[in-house]
Amino acid sequence: MSLRDKTRDRGPTPFLERGRPGRCLTKSGRDGRAPGGFTLIELLVVIAIVAVLVGLLLPAVQKVREAAARSKCLNNLKQLGLALNQYHDVYDRYPPYRSAGLATTDPRRYTENWTYLLLPYLEQTAIYNQPFATVAQYDALVRPQPIPTFNCPSSPIPGTTTNGTVVTNLTHYLGVTGRHRGDWRTQANGGVEQDLGIIAVTDVTGRPIKVSVSGVQDGTSSTIAFGERPPVAHPTTGGYYDWGWGLRGEPNYDSLVWAVHRGTTLPGSTSLMDTPIMGAGNPAVDAVGPCPFPMYFQAPATPTPRRCDAHHMWSYHAGGGNFAFADGSVRFLNYRAGTTVVPAMSTRALGEVVSE
Repeated sequence: MSLRDKTRDRGPTPFLERGRPGRCLTKSGRDGRAPGGFTLIELLVVIAIVAVLVGLLLPAVQKVREAAARSKCLNNLKQLGLALNQYHDVYDRYPPYRSAGLATTDPRRYTENWTYLLLPYLEQTAIYNQPFATVAQYDALVRPQPIPTFNCPSSPIPGTTTNGTVVTNLTHYLGVTGRHRGDWRTQANGGVEQDLGIIAVTDVTGRPIKVSVSGVQDGTSSTIAFGERPPVAHPTTGGYYDWGWGLRGEPNYDSLVWAVHRGTTLPGSTSLMDTPIMGAGNPAVDAVGPCPFPMYFQAPATPTPRRCDAHHMWSYHAGGGNFAFADGSVRFLNYRAGTTVVPAMSTRALGEVVSE
């Protein structure tokens, strides 16, 4: 072995550290040790920094996600507004309330409603043309069908609910029938003997009234057609009220809503006024307590919407909700508009002065 080879086998050549007599360092590292990884303290600092960054970014990501969902929701209502106008162009009227006197076994009781009548204009002609002659066939062929346009992506509620063996696809958008739930009643019972909106309007006898664009004297751009009201949890089934786009009972609450729910009786009397219809039990009370009438377009109960929130429009968007107007336009309105602007815009011909 040569002298050069022997020298190579000894490893790195030590040298003296300047200014430190007698201490040797090697070329591979200080004091002869190879460079190591992160120390525990350094690792904890890095983890802490990453956690802070994630904490800062997560709200921003959630805001972007909600903005996208709100935009999609607004687009759904835009599609409903356009479909409404296409329907009007064909029939020279807005979708009516079901014909009076139809038996519960008559499928027309459930198909004479805006959610069904607008299907051909929402690219859902296949569902609209499903052949059925009985309620059982309707339950099997129509009610379970999902209609993406009827669902708001901001909502955490599942798209369907099951009651027994019947599956119902839910809707988060309702037709606005007018100002007060009981406007169709007699004056003695707090009404004006007809609904004041444009969709599913009836007179004091419950018969449908034809409303066309010529009757919207307040202007189609100032008259609300559709608003948001997600389904609420059922107190006993563990699911949601079967308020789907495909009706099973009355259209009220399934697909129709009013700007104001004043309560169940006139002040100082026991006369009917805005009687709610919510199935079994007292609809004016839920597990939390009495419903806080009057109720407007307002934020739901927190942290979980309550049964009473079925009486008014609301949404899962922060601060307000989306609306579609009779001219097909869409707008986001703040909850501050709930007691003034929304009731005025829910009528077609009262001549209210509206300032948004």
